[in-house]
Amino acid sequence: MKKISTLLLFFIVFGAKSQTISEKLGAVSTNFKITSASQPLNVTNQIILKQNRTESKKDHEDYEYAVYERYYFQFISDSKLVASDRSDIKNEALVKSNHDYNKDGYFIRLYDENDFLIYEFSRETGVRFNRDYNTGKGGYFTYEFYLSGFPLVLLDKVKRIDVQIID
Repeated sequence: MKKISTLLLFFIVFGAKSQTISEKLGAVSTNFKITSASQPLNVTNQIILKQNRTESKKDHEDYEYAVYERYYFQFISDSKLVASDRSDIKNEALVKSNHDYNKDGYFIRLYDENDFLIYEFSRETGVRFNRDYNTGKGGYFTYEFYLSGFPLVLLDKVKRIDVQIID
C-alpha cells in the first residue's frame, strides 16, 4: 500500500501541468491557427485575457463611473503581420460589417474547421505591441485586440484567425 501511495504521489507531483504566468493571471491558453493575409505565422504563444476596465467622466460637478469587462486576444509571432492597403481589403467587407476606417487598424477574420468565414471585423490598434522584443534577432512580435461585437461562444467554432494591418 505504501508503494502505491508513493507512486501515486509521484505521478501527481511530477505529472501535474505547471501553469504559465499568464494562466496564473487568469488568461486562457488557446490553440488557433493564426495567419496574416492567409500566410501562416509561426505563433509561439496565444491567450485570451479578461481585463476589468473602469472609466470615469466628469459631468459638471458630478463624476460618472463605468465598470465593465473586456476580453482580449493576444499572441506572439516570430514575424510581423502583413500590412495591407485599405483598398486591398475588400471595401464591401469593411462597409458591410460597419467597420471603422482607422489607419493602422486590424482587420480580423474568423474561420471554422472547413475554412468557412464565420465573422470578420476591424479594430483600432489602441496599444499595438508589434515591436521586436529580441533586439533585432526576431521572435517576439506581440499583438493584441479586443473581442466584442459577436457572441464569444463563436470562439468554440473558430479554428483559424486571420489578422492583418489596415494601412
